[in-house]
Amino acid sequence: MSNFRPNGTPSTQKQGKERKLPITKLTKANGGNIIPVLEQLRDLEIEGDKKRLIKIDKKNEEILKVMYPVFSVDVTRFINFLLTNFFQNHPELIEEIRKSLKKI
Repeated sequence: MSNFRPNGTPSTQKQGKERKLPITKLTKANGGNIIPVLEQLRDLEIEGDKKRLIKIDKKNEEILKVMYPVFSVDVTRFINFLLTNFFQNHPELIEEIRKSLKKI
């Protein structure tokens, strides 16, 4: 597991058998597109204070629990980012919800 921090330097603390890779190797391995996405996640502003209890499967929970320690990305921002992108990529879902609400 590697550590992308906002200041661009990997963490210097040892965490068990974890191997620290320089950011240059990580960005090359990921096609160089992870840093702009992480910046978007960190800059995302969340409007409102509504809370919702949701169930997360084990596979996704393992990823979510390291989002902040590894990438300095809050899980709430990450989930809001994913939902926003999903709804933008699938406007037909929003339209269908609006149609269904008109019928009620």
